[in-house]
Parts: sequence; C-alpha cells; structure tokens
Amino acid sequence: MSLFLVLLLALLPGCVARPRMCVASSECGARQSCVVGRCQDSAGVPLIQKKEVRRLVLDPVAIGYVERGRGATDGALPPIFTLGRSAGGDSRLYLRFAVPPAVAKDTAILEAYVLLDRSLAVQPDPTPLVLHAARVVSPWDPRSISWQFQPRFEDASSGGSPATRVVPAARRVVRVDVRDIVQRWRSRDGRDQGIVIMADNSTEVGMAFALASAGSAAGSAAGNPDADPASAPRLELYLAPEPAR
Repeated sequence: MSLFLVLLLALLPGCVARPRMCVASSECGARQSCVVGRCQDSAGVPLIQKKEVRRLVLDPVAIGYVERGRGATDGALPPIFTLGRSAGGDSRLYLRFAVPPAVAKDTAILEAYVLLDRSLAVQPDPTPLVLHAARVVSPWDPRSISWQFQPRFEDASSGGSPATRVVPAARRVVRVDVRDIVQRWRSRDGRDQGIVIMADNSTEVGMAFALASAGSAAGSAAGNPDADPASAPRLELYLAPEPAR
C-alpha cells in the first residue's frame, strides 16, 4: 500500500480515533491536571469546583438492557449487567432521563456524565475496557426493548462523545461523558429519547456494573470492600449561570 493511500485512509472520518477522557494528569499538558476526566489548567480553581456551580444528580425514568441473543424481558432487569463481554455477545445499556427545568437556555452545562458503579461480584478481565455514549433518537419502551428491537441512535464512528477507558484497578465509579448529548436537551428536540452506553472493545468476561442500588454499609464500615454499597446508573450534571467561561 502506498504512503499516499495510508495517509488518505487516516484522514477519512471513520478512521479518526474517538477522543478519550483523561485518567491521570500525566496524559495532560505540562501545566494541566486531569479533573473528572477533563484536562484543565492547573492554575486556579477548576470550573466544577467554583462556588457558583451547582451539582445535580438524576435517576433515570427508564432503563433498558439488551444483549445479543436475548429477547424482551417485560421490563425486568438483572441486579448487575455486563458490557464488553465477548462470550456473551454485544450488549448495550439504554437510559432515559426527565429533562430538569435547571437545564435551561440561560444555564451552562459545564459537565455531564452517566455514572456507572462497577460490581465487585464479577472479577473483571485485566484488559482495559473502553466505553462511550450515543444519542438515542427514536422512542423505546423498557418493557419491549431487545437486541432485535432497539431504538435508533446517532453514533459517530469518529469524534462525538469522548470515550472512557476503564482499567480493573480504576475507581469503582465510572464516568461516561455525555455533555454534548445533554446540551441538545435545551432545544427540547422531540428526537431526544435518551442515552445508550456501549463498549468499543470486548474482553473474555467484560466488566460488570450495578443496575440496582445494593450493598451493606455495615460491611463497608467493617473494612470489607466487597460489601461497599453500589448505586444504579445515574446522571451527574454540573451547571452554572451563563456566561460560564
């Protein structure tokens, strides 16, 4: 293959690597630090920590989990779900949230993340897993959703929502960037029907996450990390009055 063809393929939209959230400050510039997955200037107070910024956490109003080869479950959900498991085939998590009044046109959405709590009930594969989110653009019902009957979603093969690289030794709470998706909600576009979370790669066992709040606070206090309470998926927003930057 000629050098010209190699360079041409690298410039095609489908060949551009998806941007990734940072994991450590070493991935950022010399004068930057990694703050909640984003490289920011080390000097001064990070945007999300400023006094005028409000943090809002929302529970989903609908959850759907689909896996290749499985039919609809009439809305029943397992206590944990797995993403990126090669043995079980592809899987996706669908979430729908009620658009809060705080997400108004005069409010800046500094950050928006779907928070996933890793489940300690399943030992993860040592290979890192890469997750990203996409915008769902057609209606769906958690009672009838299945791999065969999924809603449509917009998923740019390059660009779009940054990916999250999750390593087994990472913190229990995993943040998946959905800022660009949530910013669209301010226009009240009827096509916005939620968020879908999926894996970009697969490993032998994938990675397990909690679908329901569970665990024992007493066990955690006793020093047993396996008893730490896990929370269901939720949306974390950092909001500030305009202008925010």
